[in-house]
This record gives sequence, C-alpha cells and structure tokens, in this order.
Amino acid sequence: MAGIKDVATRAGVSISTVSYVVSGKRRIGAETQARVRAAALELGYRPVIDATKPASARGTHVLAVSSPLRPYTDVANYAAFFFALATAAKRHGYDILLLMHEAGDQEMRRVADRSMADGIFLLDVLLSDSRADMAAAIDIPVVSIGYTNDTGNVYTVDMDFARMGREAMEKAHVLGHRHVMLYCPDRRAFIDGSNFLVRFLDAAMQRGEELGMTVVRKFAFGRTADDVNLTIEEAFGEDPHITAIICEENAAQMGLVRAALARKGLDVPRDVSIMAACANGSSARLADEMPMNPGAVCERAVDIMMEVLRGERHDVGYVELLPGEYCARGTMRARQVRE
Repeated sequence: MAGIKDVATRAGVSISTVSYVVSGKRRIGAETQARVRAAALELGYRPVIDATKPASARGTHVLAVSSPLRPYTDVANYAAFFFALATAAKRHGYDILLLMHEAGDQEMRRVADRSMADGIFLLDVLLSDSRADMAAAIDIPVVSIGYTNDTGNVYTVDMDFARMGREAMEKAHVLGHRHVMLYCPDRRAFIDGSNFLVRFLDAAMQRGEELGMTVVRKFAFGRTADDVNLTIEEAFGEDPHITAIICEENAAQMGLVRAALARKGLDVPRDVSIMAACANGSSARLADEMPMNPGAVCERAVDIMMEVLRGERHDVGYVELLPGEYCARGTMRARQVRE
C-alpha cells in the first residue's frame, strides 16, 4: 500500500507538503495541490483522496492521545490530564484512543497512515521530542500539551512553567526566606528533558540566584518514606539554614515531606514553609500550591483541535502559555528566626 513518502516522491514535493495538502495546516498553491492529488490517485493513497471530501464525510470522530508511560511517570498527573482531555473531547462528540508506547512517533505514524483518528494530542512532552518532528510527516493535526523546543509542526498549549518557577521564588523571597530547598522528582525525568519539570526548575534556580538566595537543589532518591527522609536529611546537612521548601511533587509525596520534617522536629509553617508546584492541584490541606491546571489546559487544547479540524485556522506553530495560579493554604509564612 502506498504511503506518504511514495506520494511525495511521485509528485516531486516534500513529505510535509503532502501532509499540508491533506490536513490544511498551511496553504498550498493550487498547482502543487493538483500534482499531489494526481499522484495520490495514481498510487491509491487514501488520505489525500479523502481530503477532497467534506470533513463530516471523512472524519472518524476519534482523537488519539500519545502519552508514553515512562519509568518515572507520575500516575496521578497522567490520569488527571487523560481524563480532562477525554471529558473535553466528549463534549464535541469525540472518543479518545490512548497511545502509551514510549516509541510514540511510530504510533503516531501508524494511526495517521491507517486513518484511525482525526487528530493527535501529545502529553508528557520532552524538550526534544521526536513526536513533534513526526507531526510534519503525517497528514492529521497535532496539538501538543507541553512546550517542546521545536514547535514548528504542532499547535502548542501549556502552563507557563518558567513564569511559575520565577513567581515561586519571588513569593519565598518576599516572605523573607533566603535559604530554600528545591525538592525535585526522579532525576531521570530531568535527564530525559521532561518539559514542565525542567522549565520550572531552571527558572526557579535562575531567579533565586538573581535574588541572592541560597538554593539547594535535591532530586528524590525514590518514592518511599525512607527515600524522602534521606533526601530531606541530605539537604539540611548541606544547608542547615533552610526555611522554605518548594516541591515539584504530588500530594502523596508532600505528605511524606511533611512527615520527614516532623521527624526532624520541624513544624510547618512555624519552622519551615512548604509549597507544592507542578502537581495536579490535589495537595489541598497539605501545602500552598502552584498547580498545573489539567482542566483548563486540556479544554483549550481540544478547542484548538476543533478549530483546526473545522478549517478555521492554519497557524501551525502557534504557542499559547497559560498563567499559573497561587493557592494559599497557610503553609508559606514569613521566615521565623530560629533560637
């Protein structure tokens, strides 16, 4: 069966041009469109042929979600984003096809080549993500919920995690904290370039340096209580003057952080202020929080996908960053002078 490469070769154009003819992501000249469609007809390549039909006649009413399960994936965040997408898609009459393999780019090609979905969402996005590159070679639109380094082939919606990182440090600074611990999840997520974690951490570290703060960055040793105790002990061993901890962690881990501090005889917030960041908003009653907002981000992503599928926009490469929200719950207070 002929594929998109065969059509591109026969028509004498690039793969991305064939993709744009099908998806309408960009305007292609009438002569080039005719050449591509003629090649598709000759080779029997269905996506280009079907693209001449009305959307209502060719749509699958299925949207794929590429969300690889990695060894360090936070299942709570994973579920929150998936169900937020599914809920938003359902309102538009679409079902969701979940793609979970780490080779997400190849899954995208399979879905597009077999016309299994009308569009694809990307979750758990890396800074350098092969799925964003694959978007140029397939003939259905791709909306990335996560900010890759190369956004040229996708529509992007994300929280502004860099801004959130700066604002978290500024909040601590205003409250008089000059010695801050940044508690980070599994180091592998940062090595891989997990978009939101890296952007928050890099911005927080830079802003702390600009404000003259002493910042101790620690990666979690693991997910158990003993692991958290060890991480906290190591941080205070390096800087015993820490008075604030900003954690890129979920509610379960925040509970363990509080327990580890209590084990050291430190009260929250009298002795140490704590803040959760980059989690899904489930840390209520445990910590002040700058959460991700799965509902708002996913609803916006689905709206953009619908606009693209209706042919109302062709601005592939568009990036929209949503501002974070600070949720005060009484665990960030002005620094107390220790006896």
